[in-house]
Amino acid sequence: MLFGSSNTTRRNAFTLVELLVVIAIIGVLIALLLPAVQQAREAARRMSCSNNMKQMGLALHNYHDTYRTFPPIAIGEWPGSSGWVRYASWMTRILPFIEQKAAYDMVNVSDSTYDNTDAGYAAPARGWKAMATARVEGYWCPSSPLKKTSSYPTSSATQSLGAPATIDIQIPDYAANGGSVYKGGTASTLSDKQAWGWGGYVADNGGMGIVFRKDVGPAFPGQPTNFASLTDGSSNTIMVGEQSNYLNKDHDARAGYVNGGFWSGGTGTDSNALSNYTATLYPINAVNVAWMGMAPDWGLDTYVFNNTAFRSAHPGGAQFTLGDGSTRFIAETINFPTYTALMDRADGVPVGDF
Repeated sequence: MLFGSSNTTRRNAFTLVELLVVIAIIGVLIALLLPAVQQAREAARRMSCSNNMKQMGLALHNYHDTYRTFPPIAIGEWPGSSGWVRYASWMTRILPFIEQKAAYDMVNVSDSTYDNTDAGYAAPARGWKAMATARVEGYWCPSSPLKKTSSYPTSSATQSLGAPATIDIQIPDYAANGGSVYKGGTASTLSDKQAWGWGGYVADNGGMGIVFRKDVGPAFPGQPTNFASLTDGSSNTIMVGEQSNYLNKDHDARAGYVNGGFWSGGTGTDSNALSNYTATLYPINAVNVAWMGMAPDWGLDTYVFNNTAFRSAHPGGAQFTLGDGSTRFIAETINFPTYTALMDRADGVPVGDF
């Protein structure tokens, strides 16, 4: 018998059963960790979205400091250098205050962002280069599944300035509070500041003013607003909200998904002229069902109406910027009269907790 010999057999590999057990354990760990990772990623995206809205709130304050008023969110068509034109949106007007002055300088807010053209439709005008090239990351929610741009035809007049036949224009995931169709603090009493406008109800009790020509559209002329107009208090008035998700599986219902994207703030006679603001008629994340006795599809399933609800891709609600510049996540379960009170700047209704 030789010393040091052994009958023990060494194993240098896993058996099939052991390998399957290890794979199963790894699969269970991944299944346990994946939801946490996804939640962490959504939390980061939501924080980024909140920062976007915070920057817009600060920009609105800086705009007010400069011009002693908030930017108008809609202006009626008016003659410009190229005929009847539509003017710059509130999102265009605050560009210098969100470090986008170069893009702002490429347009003329006193002239046209969109023209009524010889082709019979509104089309990008002299600011077409900015509209085609400038992209403002802060106007997109990181969680949004919606497309970031949309293609629009240019007019022959714009093409004579060097524009191509079509350009891609940025569509924003945020919209201004254009007021409440209902008197703040109620769920069914129509406000005396609302009227039937182009493609839906419009209101003049929101966080920013709607400036209409007296001879076009609703019977009332809207007026620009300032902090003094927020008689309910800036912390009780919503200025901007999210529209960063589909109404249903395949329908984009953003208020900014209209002629001119975020650039145009004008109004006209065609139904999709109202842009980049919402006059509240429906709750947060409202779905395609009857609300307050309205027909199921009215104003909810199409972007041409300016009453499409604020909604987000964040679970359970949407984010909003208040008049004091703060940003809040508001649950979709908020009491609807409380919600209309936040949209109405001068209803005199105590808001309370929300």
